[in-house]
Amino acid sequence: MNILEPELVWVDGRCYRFFDSNVWSSEETFSPYFEEYNQKDDDIANETMDLNVIQIDKTNDGKYKHCVLVPKLLHRFIIGFEGGIKRKLESETHTVIKIPKIDVNDQIVEIIGSNKSEVISCRQRIDLLIESSKDKVPFTHFLAIPLNDEEIINNFNKFKEEILNNPEISQNIQEDYFVSAQKLHLTIGMLKLLDDKDKCKAIDTLNGCVEEVIKPLLNKHKMIQIVIQGLEIMNDDPTKIRVLYAEVVNNDKLQELVDKIFEYFVDKGIMSVQYTNKVKLHMTLMKTSRLNKRYKGHSRTSTFSGAKIITKYKNYYFGQSQLKTINIAERTEVEIKNAFYNKLVDINLYN
Repeated sequence: MNILEPELVWVDGRCYRFFDSNVWSSEETFSPYFEEYNQKDDDIANETMDLNVIQIDKTNDGKYKHCVLVPKLLHRFIIGFEGGIKRKLESETHTVIKIPKIDVNDQIVEIIGSNKSEVISCRQRIDLLIESSKDKVPFTHFLAIPLNDEEIINNFNKFKEEILNNPEISQNIQEDYFVSAQKLHLTIGMLKLLDDKDKCKAIDTLNGCVEEVIKPLLNKHKMIQIVIQGLEIMNDDPTKIRVLYAEVVNNDKLQELVDKIFEYFVDKGIMSVQYTNKVKLHMTLMKTSRLNKRYKGHSRTSTFSGAKIITKYKNYYFGQSQLKTINIAERTEVEIKNAFYNKLVDINLYN
């Protein structure tokens, strides 16, 4: 980390220098908050204005209490390692912070102080922690085109059975590496939807995208076919594979569509560009991370050798599908057999 150029975090029109490495440590000596006011707005919020913005109630014992809604996934960043960040916040702002227990489905964090300025100061620091922590939270949902056509499912199952029943190529290959046939899909982009507000925004964004982007292109191109054929890997070494996927046969109409969908979601601020604006379409077949979730002792860096699989099935034909639906689904896998992921929203594009 370059301490002369710390991360800048924007919260409600204010810019903060955020010394990230200190905040996540367990040391008691850090001082992570340095505020830099931005003059681009003429009416920058000050503490007096904040009094009118946030609700602060007086308790029966004469103290002041403020409640802030914090997504459950972000509570750990306010607590910190062994409670270090929470204690630091309480010490520096002279407040008491009450955070729901991990097994309680409650997102309300309470701030209690002797006066309003202490409560406001704590709230501002919590806002900063929340904004700077969002990048550290894993993706929760994904925007997908399901591929649950009978032809694709049958050919995938045949592909899986042939590999598992062939001793020459199935060495060190576990059945759990294979994805469920009912979960086959193309991913357009990943999403972080931390609370109901985020989920509603995602649904509204997809509805808007269908009307403004997808349907006009479907009217132009009439019908878009998706052809799945061939194998590829995410890395360069076929003896150390984490993800094996099937390729989408080049289709300019399909590529134009998914790129415009991705661009629409990025413009709405609900997706971010990770590597490139161009969507890499693929249908995941096998991945070692499935065992990471299922078996606690399984190494996150585990791989398998698929060189013989790629040689034998390099041009394997999985089938074709017509683009009919698009959905936003949860990343958490459904344990029900023969089921897709839990869907936040599912839209039929030809209604």
